[in-house]
Amino acid sequence: MVSPILDTFRDAKYVMLAISILVGYGLMLLFLDQFLFFTPFFTFYVPTSAVVGLVLDLILTALITIVLTVSARQILLQRAAGGACKTGALGIIAAVAAAACPCYYLIPLLAVAGTVGGAVGAVGILLNIFQVPIKVVATLILIFATYKLDRSGLCRIRPIREVSFETGS
Repeated sequence: MVSPILDTFRDAKYVMLAISILVGYGLMLLFLDQFLFFTPFFTFYVPTSAVVGLVLDLILTALITIVLTVSARQILLQRAAGGACKTGALGIIAAVAAAACPCYYLIPLLAVAGTVGGAVGAVGILLNIFQVPIKVVATLILIFATYKLDRSGLCRIRPIREVSFETGS
């Protein structure tokens, strides 16, 4: 049987969707983790102490791209067929949950800490300290979602078999 993941990337519109997700999410993640700088010059900098974080960011970006693209395709296929696709929706929820890692919101949390109090700042700092374990958990969630998307039989398109019509004269 053909994998739904491989089948998705045979269609050009899903490849374009995947490229846009990959670039958009990847740039955002690298910028928020301070690997990518836009001012005063476009700079990509990885300190030796942050190589693990960079690798996890790249893995998360690739997995989120796969999960979101395949989930979107499965939902569209089921909607066209008049049914509901649980796996596609679960894949999108897993990707959003993994992408919404709270460790990326340190700056807004620290800004709010001035008005709300030091407790919010402390929570932001703690989440920043545990950034790698949070990313590892997010990666495991996305690997599981990718596995479920690949193994789901709900939204697969069955191959069309050739039908020959013979006319008798």
